[in-house]
Formats: sequence, structure tokens, C-alpha cells
Amino acid sequence: MPKMRKNNFKVAFAGGGPFAVPIFTKLAENYGDLVLITKRDKPKGRGGKVEASPIKELAKKKNIQIYEPKNKLEMEEIVAKVKPDLVIVASLGIIITQKTLDMPKYGFLNVHFSLLPLHRGSCPVQTTILNGDKKAGVTIQKMAAEVDSGDIIGQEEISLNGSETTASLGAKLSELGAKKIIGIIEDYTSGKILPRKQNHSKASFTKMIEKSDGKIDWNEPAEIIERKVRAYHPWPGTYTFWNGKMLKIIEAAVSDNESGQKIGAFIELDSGSGSGLTRLYGVQTGKGTLLINKLQLEGKKPLDVFDFIKGYPDILKSILEPRDKR
Repeated sequence: MPKMRKNNFKVAFAGGGPFAVPIFTKLAENYGDLVLITKRDKPKGRGGKVEASPIKELAKKKNIQIYEPKNKLEMEEIVAKVKPDLVIVASLGIIITQKTLDMPKYGFLNVHFSLLPLHRGSCPVQTTILNGDKKAGVTIQKMAAEVDSGDIIGQEEISLNGSETTASLGAKLSELGAKKIIGIIEDYTSGKILPRKQNHSKASFTKMIEKSDGKIDWNEPAEIIERKVRAYHPWPGTYTFWNGKMLKIIEAAVSDNESGQKIGAFIELDSGSGSGLTRLYGVQTGKGTLLINKLQLEGKKPLDVFDFIKGYPDILKSILEPRDKR
């Protein structure tokens, strides 16, 4: 097969959200015949104003045609109309039928933010952090009707240091996917890459994240709660209640210290430095203490723990509640 020419090879990118932008940007830099397929923007804020997403703003700036399907049937109609040679998918959020998958000459390639077959589904980044995985990665797979079960075209992994949030890890993986995508496309469409089957017996699946998942149960170990703080940043956030108001925990760490206080007690800990100058604050959990670094009271701005206690000293030794008792 002759080497692909970038300007006569039609590519559609189907996706949205911040993690899709680097991949779309890389495609826009390399393919002259490119279209964007993305979901319609939703009203935001109290005024219900509709603002174009960053990926749409980029498409408009580069005069790239934009299509906005509402559902799988409209998706099918758009792909039939556009007639792309290949569709690249990242964070789309719309079901794609087998009929649609079969339309392009080279099918659909999905950039998935996990090391498939691990963490199939819509929330692989959050699940990687929640599970305490030591590594993460990007898989480029040829899409099949069953979710994330397609043959693997390319894969690359990275090591984790245990401080990643969904925001930071997602951004890192999206850049990794963008770095790999052009070479993968050219090698795949020229026959240099032979897709390989996934080991379906090792598959694991993610659950959809909901707002209620961010509610802290102080009976859980500090290690588990700290993972949730990172996995649910920026959404839905991790939160508890104090004096009838929601209290968000934004940054935290783990201590094996057992204070002897009630579970949920907000306490001051001995730093162990011996100087008496360094103070640590945290919440007693079912196992260990969750050290609090940054938090935010409902209706207020985020504060580091020292500034927070200056403004709200009576939080010390109070019991944080797992639910709103108003």
C-alpha cells in the first residue's frame, strides 16, 4: 500500500471534554481533511448560558466542520454523510452501533485511558486511582460493539507515584495518547501493525461515577479516603458536613496515627518534629488519620488547613458528619 498522504485521507475525530483536546489538536496539525463529531454543549451556571467547549473553539479557529449528534442514530447518519476513511474516538459519550463501526474503510480507533483489558468503561482514570494501581497507560483499540473489547493496535504504560488526581493523570494520559496517535494511524493503515486480541478473561470494568460517590464515610480507612480525594478531583469532589454545611476535602494525606478519638473527629496531631512549630491536622478514620491539607466550607473559597483553623477554630475536636442533618 502506498504511504498515506495527509491531505487526501479523511479523518473524523469523535469526542469532547478536556482530555480529548490534545488528541484532536495533534490530528488537526497532521490532517487537512478532518471533521469534528462532538456532543452539544449544555447550559452552564445560573443564567443557563451555553458556551462552546474548548474542542469546538479549536475547531472553529481552524475552520474544521463540526457535527453534533444527539444519539446513536444521528451518529450513524453523520458518519454515512461524512464518509471518513477512519474515525478516532476519545471521550465521546455516545453509543456507536456495529453498522456505524463498519462504515469507514479502517473502522474506528478508540484512545482509551487504561491498560486494557483493565478498567473497561467510562471512568478508567478515576478507577486507576481508586484501586491504588502502580501503573497506568493508554490503549489504542479498534472499536467493537462490546464496550472496550476491541483488538489492541497500540499501548503504552507509565508509572504512578501515588499523588495523581483525575485531573493531573487524565491530562498526562491525553498527552501520551496525542503523542502516539499519528504514528499509530500511519502504521495501522499501511499494514505495519497487526491488531492483537485482548485477554478477555482478565477484563475488569469501571462503574459510572455519581455525585453521591464523593460523600465521605469516615469509617473507611484513611488510605481509601485519600484515594477518593484524588480520584474525585475535580468532580464530584469529596465532602462531609460540619455545623450543617458541606465541607469539601480538596487535598489530603495519610497518617497511621490512631488518636483514640471518635471516628470523624477533627484533631490536631503531634508532628513528631520535636520543635513544636509544625502542626498537623486531620480526621480520625476507621483506620489511621486523614491529614487535611486544603479544604473548603460551603459558600467559601478553598483554604489551606492553617488558614481555615484561624477562621474556624471551633472545628477542632468536633465530629464531622457523613451526611447533611439540616
